[in-house]
Amino acid sequence: MLATIANLKKRIFYGWWILGLGSLINAIGIGILYHSFTVFFLPLKRDLGVSSAAVSLLYGAARLEGGLEGPVVGHLIDRFGSRMLIFIGASLAGIGLIILATVDSFWAFFFIYVFIVSLGSNAGFFHPVTAIVNKWFIRYRGLSFSIVSASGSIGGMVMAPLLSFIILNYGWRQGAIFAGILILLIALPSALPMKRTPESMGLYPDGRPLEDEKSIAHQAHLGVKDVDFPVREALRSTPFWLLGTAIALRLSVTVALNTHFVPILVWRGMSEATSAYLVSLTAFSSIFFSLALGWLGDRWPKSYLSALCSLPMVLSMMTLAFSEDALVLYFFPIAFAIIYGTAPLNWALIGDFFGRRIYATIRGVMGVGYGIGTFVSPIFAGWIFDKTNSYLVVLIVFSVILTGAAILFIILSHPSRWYK
Repeated sequence: MLATIANLKKRIFYGWWILGLGSLINAIGIGILYHSFTVFFLPLKRDLGVSSAAVSLLYGAARLEGGLEGPVVGHLIDRFGSRMLIFIGASLAGIGLIILATVDSFWAFFFIYVFIVSLGSNAGFFHPVTAIVNKWFIRYRGLSFSIVSASGSIGGMVMAPLLSFIILNYGWRQGAIFAGILILLIALPSALPMKRTPESMGLYPDGRPLEDEKSIAHQAHLGVKDVDFPVREALRSTPFWLLGTAIALRLSVTVALNTHFVPILVWRGMSEATSAYLVSLTAFSSIFFSLALGWLGDRWPKSYLSALCSLPMVLSMMTLAFSEDALVLYFFPIAFAIIYGTAPLNWALIGDFFGRRIYATIRGVMGVGYGIGTFVSPIFAGWIFDKTNSYLVVLIVFSVILTGAAILFIILSHPSRWYK
């Protein structure tokens, strides 16, 4: 039996094991700390006696903190490897969630959430997981990133209704304790078998010899090759600024919509419980779109796909703003799932343009831009709602911003346009 398992491991490229472990870590971390935050929104608002803008400030500040720490975390990942950062980050996030259950004031919650939970989340989940996956895959970069992204959606599909049930029946504090323990029990052991690079095991990316002609020809067709930029040269390049700005604009919209997902649907007349279950529907739908777009991204230009998939979300926000038809409430989560499905394409584009060696550093520097954007956008949405008791202006502004992101993705095109 043991011999059979050993032979199976030899036949299966170890990168797929890395991908599986990273996806499990991402499922629990992103499923709880990204997809499920919206089910805490209204209970926190009621229990702490604060405004929508104040609760939005929690998430906005967490995103800003993540953006500001991004360059440091990225450098540490590139220097020491993803495993160490996952251990540190997951420990902080899990312990921080448990501590949150003991606080009874908004500012105590703010401090612990932003400087412990968020610090751990930004350092320990998606960032190091995508960095290690980028080192193990080139040809299958789009597919592998989409699997990581889909894992977060699967985590959200499971965790959002589960946490909603716990919160509605036992309170948000019990929900936070449960989430923290789950992170510690799953994320820490899953990081142990992770190896830093395929070369460290005598392997090549994708499990193929680097000179494999079919793989090289396929990458050339998409304008992709295993480039190796100095950091300073990459930061001075036009693609860095185009891609960084496009990602920042897209994330500013999607993060704010994710934070206000339940409140927006409640504003349009849907019950809080039904809205929470639509969070699960969105996560479920995004699994399909993430995998499909990742597969397509290994065959068609990722930037054009990113632009095209922004259009349903723009249409959905405009119809949600101006149409009274109840069906638009159900189009909204589907459109959100589509735009969320472009996330792996965006992160894979960083690898396509800037290679494997400095991937985490480049993404970390870009994180400053989208950290600021995702800090402002949820607070803006909450402030507008507090002033007008409506999300109309928010949806119009976000439609314009997302259209701008789509235009930048089109201009970006693919690496062969910029690098000969």
